[in-house]
Amino acid sequence: MKKRLLSLCMIFSTLLLVAGCASSAKIHTSQAFTIAQSQKTFPVVPFANTLVPEAFSEMVFNDFVDGMNENRQQTGFSWFGIVKDDMGELEKILSPLNVYMTGEVWSYIENSGCCSTELRVKSRLRIQRVSSRELLWEAEIPLDSFFEHDSSTFPVEREKIGKRLSAAMVRESVKALQGAKRINVD
Repeated sequence: MKKRLLSLCMIFSTLLLVAGCASSAKIHTSQAFTIAQSQKTFPVVPFANTLVPEAFSEMVFNDFVDGMNENRQQTGFSWFGIVKDDMGELEKILSPLNVYMTGEVWSYIENSGCCSTELRVKSRLRIQRVSSRELLWEAEIPLDSFFEHDSSTFPVEREKIGKRLSAAMVRESVKALQGAKRINVD
């Protein structure tokens, strides 16, 4: 009986592995938008997290901001800075035509069986105008991962999916900012 259960568990693990490797993230983004030519700094509001381990969410956010700064030449911005003040204070400092980014990490699931675990997470990014908080662009990025308990551990796999998530978020954000039209508002 134990042999049969182990055999079924191995078959199930293999099927999940194949399914997990075959699937790719389905990223949905919205339309292009405009950015004031004079905006050089891009504010990033700390991400909200819903039912996500705090350490995981912080790691993803910090990796995302670091990745955006590493790719800033491709975006036309000189710096991506974390907003540490209240949005109301930010609105007093920035031009009403400036844009900023906010987002969230949500739907974090660890589905563990006897021999393997599936990890799933979703993130959402938004670019909004400072004055109106009008939604200019949005991307939803779901990712999943699978590992067998004999070959890896939760901390290692959490970090891997977190790094994959932040890299996908950077990729989509850079594409959106490259596609944005720069306009002169003077």
